Amino acid sequence: FLLPIVATLTLSVPDVRRPGMAKGYWCYVSFFMSIAWIGVFSFFMVGWTETIGNTLGIDSFIMGLTFLAAGTSVPDLLSSVIVARMGEGDMAVSSPIGSNIF
Repeated sequence: FLLPIVATLTLSVPDVRRPGMAKGYWCYVSFFMSIAWIGVFSFFMVGWTETIGNTLGIDSFIMGLTFLAAGTSVPDLLSSVIVARMGEGDMAVSSPIGSNIF
């Protein structure tokens, strides 16, 4: 399921963890390529959500409020779970609170 995304990112974003890649400008190239891919994936995610909503007869506004809002909250959920498993319960609680303020 994730193979196309992982393959695309592996082939286009330089891995700065490899020896010799940490020097120079590769970290900047990797950062900007990551931002560009986030934009591309977001563009397609919105289009696909709208298409699915139209197919199922659900208004685009409702699809945006539910599915896209949930999709933007999943990274917060995952980071909170990871931090909680590391034993940092206070960070796990403060992450969702802080992310909703800004």
